[in-house]
Amino acid sequence: MTRKPIALAVAVLALGVLLCGGTVVLPVLMLGQSQAEAAACEVSTLPGEAAPEVGRWSSAQVANATAIVAVGRQRQVPARGHVITLAAAMQESTLRNLANATVPESLALPHEGIGRDHDSVGLFQQRPGWGTVRERMTPSYAAARFYEALTRIDGWERMRLTDAAQAVQRSGYPEAYQKWEDDAEMLAAAVFGVPDIRDIGGGAPVAPCGIDDLGPVPVGPSGWVQPLHAFVGSPFGPRNGRLHAGVDMSRTDVRGDPIRAASGGRVEQVMCDWYTTCDRDGHTRARGCGWYVDIRHPGHIVTRYCHLIKRPEVSIGQQIAAGSVIGFVGNSGGSSGPHLHFEVHVNVPPGPYNANSSNAVDPGPFMRARGAPLGAGP
Repeated sequence: MTRKPIALAVAVLALGVLLCGGTVVLPVLMLGQSQAEAAACEVSTLPGEAAPEVGRWSSAQVANATAIVAVGRQRQVPARGHVITLAAAMQESTLRNLANATVPESLALPHEGIGRDHDSVGLFQQRPGWGTVRERMTPSYAAARFYEALTRIDGWERMRLTDAAQAVQRSGYPEAYQKWEDDAEMLAAAVFGVPDIRDIGGGAPVAPCGIDDLGPVPVGPSGWVQPLHAFVGSPFGPRNGRLHAGVDMSRTDVRGDPIRAASGGRVEQVMCDWYTTCDRDGHTRARGCGWYVDIRHPGHIVTRYCHLIKRPEVSIGQQIAAGSVIGFVGNSGGSSGPHLHFEVHVNVPPGPYNANSSNAVDPGPFMRARGAPLGAGP
């Protein structure tokens, strides 16, 4: 499902670019056809000209975001890199150029707030190893150093956002960046002047241009398909005194792979279990599905898809065809590693909460009888 375009006022944001004591103008057209031009130096608002607010982000925060994106554009970083970099700055400073109460020099420089985290300053809360105080409090310099470190990481384009940001920042809270992904995508799109960052390849690693680019898959005469090409590890049946009401499907490097609707139907449930945190990796001490989707099919059948990596790509009430991408493999909730937990429920009464262990059946024989046996093959 493609996200709806962001509703923003059309405005031209005039930004001053400070270069060796001179000033030039960087135009950014919000929701226009042109994109932000590349810039290699500092970006700040001109006197009397403020950046427009974007969602929860103030004029000053949007100006800092524009500075970050401008540097990434100049360095020819893919759009996904801008999203990761913005999310890192959102977590570290809420996109404010922070001085530090314990670093006197920083208090004498232009700043938008005061922090107290060791000797960290600036948008990315960088410590002395990243540069001088003045350099670290210059948004363009701080962003350039982040981009340099990010693009040196092997395979960063395919990582979860939080893993890529953590590989640069080495934070004590490695999962903290993930919660900013949606905000970072929205703000990056606004700066670029496009309705959706996926229009220019800034989406999830497996589908940077959106799930429509993943294409259809063959659907058999019965109208059923495999939800994921992966091996069945943990089977349906009793486990530790409880019913394991589905099968766990996984293989090497399965994280981020698309999950497809096993048959056509109506999306009945899209949610994160209330007793767990979904925008992060789960663990075996946690409970529940994390992010999951229920789809109701004709004949009172419901299929369930658990442990998605992020908010699913479908919405409640949506009619979808067999093989449609509904989300991506993750590790949220009570999970020992990235995999799809897939359930089938039969004779399910109407209503979104009636698929449970009492009407769960073994997905293996069920899918095999419909010409879509589970396993690693197509």
